[in-house]
Amino acid sequence: MVALFGSALYQSASAEEFLPFPENSSIVLALVADGVQIYESKPNPAGGFQWSLKAPEAELKNAAGEILGKHGAGPSWTLKDSSSIVGSVPPLKNLAAPAGIPWLLVAVKARSGSGTLDKVDYVMRVATEGGVAPAEPPKTQDETAKAKYHAIYLFLHKG
Repeated sequence: MVALFGSALYQSASAEEFLPFPENSSIVLALVADGVQIYESKPNPAGGFQWSLKAPEAELKNAAGEILGKHGAGPSWTLKDSSSIVGSVPPLKNLAAPAGIPWLLVAVKARSGSGTLDKVDYVMRVATEGGVAPAEPPKTQDETAKAKYHAIYLFLHKG
């Protein structure tokens, strides 16, 4: 698969070689997320504090760079056509990525609005760069950190 998004070129034989698509599913939409993963300080059972993912905040763009929607807490995805979905947590599949946050396969648990996303049953996050929590643990309970990230989201329909 070769997908061109902005100035980034991602090449692989198939995304399915890394994170398999659910059986009988097809791509409804592919968008690039540019944004941040927000981490907050939580008590560490071993003492001190540790980073915990609070939420993503990202713009969702098409291959031409046009902003079509946003990605946020839930996890949720909302498009300008008023369609919105919320994914289930934990993910169905999770695959470590060398350059960033894991690749994921998430089932959709809720839909609202009418539009492109009302046909979506799964969301797959691939080609991740960045977004990893800081290596240095937080020193106080009220700290937050934002880690820039980039990913491709594949919105899949089953059937």
